[in-house]
Amino acid sequence: QIRVRIIEGRQLPGNNIKPVVKVHVCGQTHRTRIKRGNNPFFDEIFFYNVHMTPLELLDETVSIRVRKTSAYSQGCWIPEVCHFLMDSTGAGGDVCFISGHAVMRKWLLLSDPEDTNSGAKGYMKVSMFVLGTGDEPPV
Repeated sequence: QIRVRIIEGRQLPGNNIKPVVKVHVCGQTHRTRIKRGNNPFFDEIFFYNVHMTPLELLDETVSIRVRKTSAYSQGCWIPEVCHFLMDSTGAGGDVCFISGHAVMRKWLLLSDPEDTNSGAKGYMKVSMFVLGTGDEPPV
């Protein structure tokens, strides 16, 4: 089981926005409730039940995207966090799952993967961990 907790966002661009976060893991997608403002507090946990070997899981990515809704934005997506691999080596500079198969309360930089020179588009604080059969979740 993969668990992703979307905690909060910071410095999301735009005025009078109502952001929602979309998390995509192993072909499954969940969305947070819509919040208000540029620094929204979500505190929502998503559960993804997967049936893969640890080796297969290393090839999977976690995608976190933020959508802002307002009278003027017509529901456009704020550029997404670059994909990061659930890879114990952290290859390619990606966020890695260290001992305990967990990333706890980490700030991720939101950026536009199609325009790497555009700079930061805000931040998202998340926790993620992978549990195997018989594993206890971290506190």
